[in-house]
Amino acid sequence: MKNRIVSMIAVFAITLSTCMVAVAAENPAATKTQLRSEGAIRYADEEGEVIIDSADFYTLADQLDLFKVRAVKQLGVMGTYLTRSGKGVVMTSADGVCAVHSKPQDGEEADPLSLDFATILEGIAVSQSIPTDPTAYGLPEGTKLYKKADGTLGTDDSEGAEPIDIQAAGAGNLSAGTAAWVNGELKLGTGEDTAKMIEEAVKALGGDGGVKKHSISSAHTLSQDVPSAFAYVVTMAHGSDGVDGNEAGSDPVLTVSKYESLTKLFAQRYARNGFNVRVGLYYMTGLPSGAKIKGSGGLLFY
Repeated sequence: MKNRIVSMIAVFAITLSTCMVAVAAENPAATKTQLRSEGAIRYADEEGEVIIDSADFYTLADQLDLFKVRAVKQLGVMGTYLTRSGKGVVMTSADGVCAVHSKPQDGEEADPLSLDFATILEGIAVSQSIPTDPTAYGLPEGTKLYKKADGTLGTDDSEGAEPIDIQAAGAGNLSAGTAAWVNGELKLGTGEDTAKMIEEAVKALGGDGGVKKHSISSAHTLSQDVPSAFAYVVTMAHGSDGVDGNEAGSDPVLTVSKYESLTKLFAQRYARNGFNVRVGLYYMTGLPSGAKIKGSGGLLFY
């Protein structure tokens, strides 16, 4: 008899749990308002006493609700919010619920008590995802991103800039337009480290500490003698007339009218967003005043 009662309790608990989950996704009320149990059942025999007390279910319901509230709150601390705004990563476990990485407007956040546990767990799973929408990084809706000639991130197609999409960063690739989670905070790479590295290299090779930067997309004429300088040149082409974008375009060209030495440090070619991008870095010494430097696109540092 006792085993039969224990089995009945188990079936009752499973049935109650299933009903609670099914209703919670549809009704934003607290879980305990869905319970109909009252009072207590006591059964005793020579082996002991079994008690089924409805108060236990209400306590359990409160604990489940508290877990939902705390879990969703912690997601917010991690920069992820579950909303019903229709924007962001669509949750597959619940209709109309999305995960976003910027705090929603008042009234757009989903009520934690209305969420299924499966939806909360799915939100946790996508909490460290890399969004490709610039608005997730605090930029205005519709913002287009560009990688400027000096490697930094911009929002306009200035001379030498190439259009880019946000992408997840690799270990050695947190450059302009790449993104990563750093200590729980979503970061969008600006490429400032690349520009800084070029400046430091100029200083180390004899620069005076006041690094100058000039566009060389059109010829730049030096107004003074320059002991050493770097030139960063770039070309960008998009496929057309049946030509694959990855194969389009030509290598960047640098012309310098007068110099003592000119060394090509590296050249790189890569495809991005349907564009073929080719870059080159040159080191020059002994540039006299009046020397003309021109690249197919890019910048001069000295």
